[in-house]
Amino acid sequence: MRLYWKTHRLQFLLVFGVQLFIVLILGLAKWENWRLLSYLLFLGLVLLSGCFFIDYLRKRHWYDFLSGKTRTILPGDTDGESQIISYKVNGLLQQQEDQLMQSTRARQQQITFMNLWTHQMKTPISVLEMMAQENKMDSVEVLKETQRLKSGLNLALNEARLSDGFGGDFVLQQLSLATIVNKTVNQQKNFFIQHQVFPEVRIQPGLQVISDEKWLQFLIEQLLINSIKYSLPQKSVLLEGAVYDGSVVLRIIDRGIGIPAGDLPRVKRPFFTGENGRKQGEATGMGLYLADRVASELGIDFEITSEVGIGTTVTLVFPDRIVDAAD
Repeated sequence: MRLYWKTHRLQFLLVFGVQLFIVLILGLAKWENWRLLSYLLFLGLVLLSGCFFIDYLRKRHWYDFLSGKTRTILPGDTDGESQIISYKVNGLLQQQEDQLMQSTRARQQQITFMNLWTHQMKTPISVLEMMAQENKMDSVEVLKETQRLKSGLNLALNEARLSDGFGGDFVLQQLSLATIVNKTVNQQKNFFIQHQVFPEVRIQPGLQVISDEKWLQFLIEQLLINSIKYSLPQKSVLLEGAVYDGSVVLRIIDRGIGIPAGDLPRVKRPFFTGENGRKQGEATGMGLYLADRVASELGIDFEITSEVGIGTTVTLVFPDRIVDAAD
């Protein structure tokens, strides 16, 4: 009741002041029946108090909640204004709870990823350490292990950037698709050699897209690493770019072991390694998940089709088509 009075006393005093003013005006107008005027003033005060009291009874649960007398919002309160406030408050509380749960899941996912990543990074470090101790620093093997370290570090760095928010590290610009693809392929040349796989690039001349250079390269890199890793020796990975139905399309096609049909719908989930990943023993299950997140942020449609023993095709459909004069 005290909180209700604090929030409504101005209205109460204002209405009572208006009534008192009317009575004084009537008195100054030489209406000498002061007893009747006093009665009218008293009756008005009673009616005014009654209206405020009824209003308080309708909202008492709300004010009990605001004053801390109860932790339950509006049990049985029928006042329309209170119901609206209750709905808004419950909505905000639910929104905050959802955000907290989402933040907790993201944090737990990051911790799980870092644990897996740390465990996997121990392997190349141990191999390098063993080669150094035995004085058998084979250049090919050193490059192989350092490549694993670089790929792992790049994955962890971009996972951290995505966790902090994509928008702060994002610049759209016009890019040559052939330049981005060739640059990515060149950076993975040692990985191609290690797996005895050959790149085959067929990008339509003059083909350009609007995207973020760094994130687009990361996206293609993750898909290319997967294709190389699961390709059969002496086979090639084809990167084909062209225009289909008015959209720029990039396909990465490998001739590898393929993805089992039961695993295909789940390959974009975090930490899902699948049958092939368990056989390889080096998968974190985050590469395709992060690639899917980046593709979504860039507005790129990302699809995977595969057939066991035949190979896998990854298709990227860009949102806009831009070609230069050479197209």
